[in-house]
Amino acid sequence: MQFPWSPTHNGEARADEEWRGEPTLGTKMFEYLTAAKRIQLAKAKTDRAVDHLLYLFALHENNAIITYSDRLSSQIKFAHAAEAFKVFRSGLYQFEVVRLCALWDRAKEDKKKKKIPTEESIPTIIELIDLPRVIDALEKKVKRQWPKPDDKKFAHEQAQKARVELEKAIKDVRKISKSSMLRSTMNVRHKHLAHSLSKTKPGIARMKYGYERKLLFKSLPIVETLHRWINGKGFSLARSQENARNHAEALWKGCTFDIKRWPALCRRTSSSSMRPCPTSRGF
Repeated sequence: MQFPWSPTHNGEARADEEWRGEPTLGTKMFEYLTAAKRIQLAKAKTDRAVDHLLYLFALHENNAIITYSDRLSSQIKFAHAAEAFKVFRSGLYQFEVVRLCALWDRAKEDKKKKKIPTEESIPTIIELIDLPRVIDALEKKVKRQWPKPDDKKFAHEQAQKARVELEKAIKDVRKISKSSMLRSTMNVRHKHLAHSLSKTKPGIARMKYGYERKLLFKSLPIVETLHRWINGKGFSLARSQENARNHAEALWKGCTFDIKRWPALCRRTSSSSMRPCPTSRGF
C-alpha cells in the first residue's frame, strides 16, 4: 500500500536517539497546582482518555479488516475503482495514527500564565499524578472506600496495590514516551499527517507497519490502571475491544462490492495492486 509517506516494514528501528528540542517526560511540571487540583484534573482527563481509547479500538478493528486483510480489496476488479478504495483505506489508517499520537501527546505547561493543561493525553495524566504527595492522596482515597473496621486489612491491601500499579504505570509511560517506536510514529504525524513538512527532527527511524497496534495494546493496561485508581472505576477495556471487533466484522464481513464496468474508463487491476498492507500481525 502506498501513502504520501512510506512506513517501512523491513529491518529494525534504530536504537533510541535523543529527541532534540523536545522537553523530556519526567521534568517537574504543574508545580503551581495543589494535590487536590492535580487529582481533580487527572480524573477528568482519565475519563476522556478512556473515551479516546474506545474510539481507537473502533478505528483499529475496522483497519484490521480494511487495511490489513484482502477481504474488501480482493473484490475490487477495476483499476479506477481501486484508486478510490485506496484513498478510503489510507485515510482510515492515517486517522488511527493521528488519534493514537493524540493519546500520547506530551504534557505542556505555560509557567508564566499558569494555565490548566488542555491535553487529554496519557503523559499529561502522568505528569499530574507523579508527585509523592499526589500518590499518597490517591492511596488514602482508596482506603476510604472501605471505612468499616472489619475491612481495614483489605483496604490497606488495596491501597498498597493502587500505589504499586500507579508507580508501574508511571514508569511504563516514561519508557514508552522515550521509545524509538513512539518517536517514529509521532514523526509521521508531525511530518505528513498533521502538517506537510520537508523535514522534522534528524535521526528518527522510519515508522514500521504495526507500530500503531503495539502502541495501542501498550496503552490499554495503562489506561485501565489510571481509570481504576484515579477514578475508582473499573471495567474491561479488553471486552470493549472485543465489542469493537464484533461491530467491524458485522459490517465488513457481510459487505460485498458489485462494481460495474464503466465503458472507456475501467480496466482490470493487477493482482498485486490491491494487496493488503504487509505486516506480521495476525487477526
